[in-house]
Amino acid sequence: MSEETHFDKTQLNTVKRYKHRAAYDRKTIFAIAQGAPVLHVSFISDDGLPQCIPMVGALEETSDGEAFLYLHGSSVSRMVKTLDDGGLPMCVTATMVDGFILSLTPYSHDVQYRCAVLHGSTFPFSEEYDGDVDAAKLNALKLITNAVCPDRWEYSRVPPTPAELKATGVIRLRIEQASAKINGGGASDNATDMANEDLKARVWTGVLPIRTVTLPPIASEYNQLTGAKVPEHVAKFQERFAEKYEAGKNAVTEDA
Repeated sequence: MSEETHFDKTQLNTVKRYKHRAAYDRKTIFAIAQGAPVLHVSFISDDGLPQCIPMVGALEETSDGEAFLYLHGSSVSRMVKTLDDGGLPMCVTATMVDGFILSLTPYSHDVQYRCAVLHGSTFPFSEEYDGDVDAAKLNALKLITNAVCPDRWEYSRVPPTPAELKATGVIRLRIEQASAKINGGGASDNATDMANEDLKARVWTGVLPIRTVTLPPIASEYNQLTGAKVPEHVAKFQERFAEKYEAGKNAVTEDA
């Protein structure tokens, strides 16, 4: 990185189309990656075929300047088996759609969005780097759990049993390059179409807003915590999700 707060622009992560929508600062990129409910994880499987899997993940910035993304899955799954070794390339994308932009012509239609693309390689847990490997993996699982619902780890049955830990594989991606791309604009058309008053008189233009929202929690059939007993992390989930989902909306992009 050219400096702590930004990723260097390289051939791999530089945004070339609509460069004015790009951002390379860690704060914006990581906020979008943490705000998106689902991440799309791409890798090449052992049989040489490209794979892309929707997953939940958690980011961690360490005191030594590293940035990691943690993913988990069945220890016997294709992804975990493929990515168990170190140094294997991966690409992870986080996307949030805010609206569909309708212009005078389909050619000028667009999407309001915020997305982050993370490039890196697998970085297995080791005594050399982590010291206590089991503790490091447990911390990763805690981060993933709390990325879904803040504080959930602390208010559930933990630690996992030995059988649960054996059945769960944890992948650590070392984030080496990344960028974000954000479009919050509206309808835009070329000069010829804008000068056509008949066209503007018959074609609706504007934005169809899209929002991802949470609904009130639905208790399970065997739940016994009701009323004043509902934990704060459950009661405030909607509020916290809404705050996290706003990530990147006010980001400073390249030409701003």
